[in-house]
Amino acid sequence: MATEKEMYELIGRTVVDAEFRKKITENPEEAAKEAGYTLTDEQLAALKSADAKGIAAVLEERFPKSFGKII
Repeated sequence: MATEKEMYELIGRTVVDAEFRKKITENPEEAAKEAGYTLTDEQLAALKSADAKGIAAVLEERFPKSFGKII
């Protein structure tokens, strides 16, 4: 099971790394595994239901507004 911090790392990488974003869109479970994360069924379902814009919005809520401008 990935920790909350690990999930944010995974989501962050999805936002900023176009190649990884493609991999995670095509096969989220395999992409997460290759990145060193083991996801629960619930985490995998949440990841599958997210899109890049939605992920960016979540990150903007959690981090300072200046971070959102970088994305």
